[in-house]
Amino acid sequence: MSQPLTPPERAVDRRCEDPARNLLEVAAAVPSATRGARPPVLLWLALFFSLVLVAVGIWLLAQNRQAADAQAELATALPEREAGEAGGPALPARLQTEAPDFNLTTTDGSQVKLSDLRGKVVLVNFWATWCPPCKAEMPDLNALQQEYGRAHDLVVLGINAGDDSQAAVKAFAQQYQLSFPLLLDPDDRVSDAQYAVRALPTSLIIDRTGKIRSQWLGQLSRAEMLAWLRQVW
Repeated sequence: MSQPLTPPERAVDRRCEDPARNLLEVAAAVPSATRGARPPVLLWLALFFSLVLVAVGIWLLAQNRQAADAQAELATALPEREAGEAGGPALPARLQTEAPDFNLTTTDGSQVKLSDLRGKVVLVNFWATWCPPCKAEMPDLNALQQEYGRAHDLVVLGINAGDDSQAAVKAFAQQYQLSFPLLLDPDDRVSDAQYAVRALPTSLIIDRTGKIRSQWLGQLSRAEMLAWLRQVW
C-alpha cells in the first residue's frame, strides 16, 4: 500500500495541478526590485525613438552643411566693395550672364515668359510651402512689389520648386494675400535644370537687358533685398 502524502508533498501536488496559484507563489518569491522593473517593450521603444532622433539630427546636419557649402561657393564669387562706392552688395562678375528663358504657368492658369519682361527689373524667388524661411520672407517680397513695382518697373516672380500642387500654391497665395504671381515648376525643369537651385529659398535679380545681376541663398531682410535692387535701378 502506498504511503499517504505528507503535507509538504500535497502542497507540491496542488501546485502542479493549480497553475494560477503556482504563478502567484512564484511572483511572491520574486524580490520587489525585480517586480518593479519596466517591461522590456518599453526599453525597445526608448531605443527606437533614440535612433529616430539620431537619424533626424544627422539629416538636419547634412542639409545645413549642403546649404552652407552652396552659400560659401557663392560667397567666393562676391568681391568686397571698395571704399567710396555706393552702399549695397557688390555684384560678382560671373553673374553678368543672360538669364535662361522660361515659360511657366501661374496658379490661375495664365502663362509667364521671362523674355516678355525685357525692359523690367525681375526678382525671381525660388520657394516652397514647406520651407519656413521662404514663408517668412514672403511679406517682404510682397511689399517690394507693391511699393516699387510701378516706380521702378519691378516684377517679382515666385517659382514654386517644392513639388507642391497647384491647389496648395493657390491657397498659399490667398493666405499671404500676394500681389505678385506664383509660378508652377512641377518637374523642376526651371529650378533644377536651368538655374541649378541647390537650396531654398534662392533668389536672383535680372536686369532690364535680361542679365543676372545678383543671386543669394537663404532669407534676406527687406532692406537687404532693396540694396541688391538698387544696383540695377
